[in-house]
Amino acid sequence: MARAHSFAFLGVATILGACGGSGGGTGSGGGNTGGTPTPTISTLPVTLSASSTNYSLAEGGTRGPISFTASYTGTPSGTVVPDVQISGGRVALTSAVASGASYAVQLAAAEFQPAGQTANTVTFRLCTDAACGTVYPGSTQTFTVNLTVQLKDWSTFQRDAAHTGYVPVKYDAGKFPAAATWQVSTGTSRPSAVAARAGSVFANFYAEPTSNRVETRSIAADTGAIRWRYDLGRSHDMSAPSYANGRVVSAVMDSSSGSVPMPVIDANDGRVLRVLSYASQFAQAGAPVPAGDDLFHQAGYYGNVVYAYNTATGISTWSSNAGNGIGIVQQGESLGVDDRYVYFYSGGALNIFNRADGTVYRSIPDPFFSHAGLSYYGSYYGAPILDGKGNIFTFSDNRGSTQPSAIIAFALDQTRFVWRTSGTYVGHPALRGGKLYAPRSNSTIIDVIDTATGSVTASIDVGATKAKLTSNVIATESHLFVGSERETYAIDLLAGGNPVVWTAATGGALALSPDNLLIVTGSTGMTAYRLN
Repeated sequence: MARAHSFAFLGVATILGACGGSGGGTGSGGGNTGGTPTPTISTLPVTLSASSTNYSLAEGGTRGPISFTASYTGTPSGTVVPDVQISGGRVALTSAVASGASYAVQLAAAEFQPAGQTANTVTFRLCTDAACGTVYPGSTQTFTVNLTVQLKDWSTFQRDAAHTGYVPVKYDAGKFPAAATWQVSTGTSRPSAVAARAGSVFANFYAEPTSNRVETRSIAADTGAIRWRYDLGRSHDMSAPSYANGRVVSAVMDSSSGSVPMPVIDANDGRVLRVLSYASQFAQAGAPVPAGDDLFHQAGYYGNVVYAYNTATGISTWSSNAGNGIGIVQQGESLGVDDRYVYFYSGGALNIFNRADGTVYRSIPDPFFSHAGLSYYGSYYGAPILDGKGNIFTFSDNRGSTQPSAIIAFALDQTRFVWRTSGTYVGHPALRGGKLYAPRSNSTIIDVIDTATGSVTASIDVGATKAKLTSNVIATESHLFVGSERETYAIDLLAGGNPVVWTAATGGALALSPDNLLIVTGSTGMTAYRLN
């Protein structure tokens, strides 16, 4: 339990009389026969307006005021100073204002809290002095704040349709686990990256280590036990699943088709609700991207096609071919989506579609694109990153899953690119507070890139003797998480020098679930670490 904090408010003390004054608060000390009489401390019964309250808090935010009133009866024998002690660590005192014999106590929940439920005990008492050396009998009462903090789902690649990889939470590295919470071993069969909601993790696995049949599994977040499986059939390639509104969707294909089935699965029991379809040929798709009931997917028999669906109805709402005669993307990309637009880097241009009907809003060329012409290796492993202010950051060129590339910036109100990095990067960056955190190619270094200029403002090295960084990056308010194929690291963003403060003995693709689980999927399976 967190250390209790106490607060005494001299500024709201009520001075009703000196010791020995009238009002039933005086008397002779029985054991003091020849000196000054010891005053008797009067009893001040305190009543609270409520004994507890329940509050829910969205991620990253604060909620207040959380308040109660403490009122006393009786006549004080001297100065009255309210004292408030709080244990539980999730709420803090903001004020305790006196009005006669009552105190209006206001509390607030701290921001950037980890997910979960906590009981925070507030102890109110009345004292004779600021140090609370003597407590008025009958005045001590407790008030409980039952606080629930909810993190959003990890719904698709790099968390959501903006693909920032950012989770607004602060963690205490001193509470990071020394060992895994649970593991799902697959031998030599690598599972997909994951999607997650509170209580459940979703991933695609080969049914057997030597099988080419793929199944989606729902895994209990607390134990790692498998809740249900759905057989997606034979697979030439598979994406990671996406999750939203109780529905799980993956892009898994076995052979070229103009109508590849894409089942929509009930996240509660693994039933198929409906089946969508798209065109593709022997391509490894990026994770589909949900935005409410809408779902967006990039594929196409010859690439460069964007598909939009409604997963609640199963209706295909639109599709649009982004061919521009310069380049092609057939596999690996997850689309960027906001309230108005869908963003697709098609190889040679950033194409921006109106989300409602798929019409082209703007196509912004990438003059650095080099893979001109039709290519059956039209790969782009990654996703456009949206900062919510009209700026878009993406890799500049076709790229394989481990291939380095420069990063390029676009803006909604510009017809040409804004900047492009001189260095090249791997894995996938995270966006936090106007900075991109990107693993430098063939290195153990994360560069901190200013999103306004593209310049590197700082660099963080996890250790020159470590394996080269390859993973996507997750950014929180307190830490970065990044790794190689061998290990995963937590980097303290609030400490000078940004030290590595925790190392996990597994590496691979990273996700952070609404249960504070850091989930690592690597070459031999899936490992979960509970961070709170």
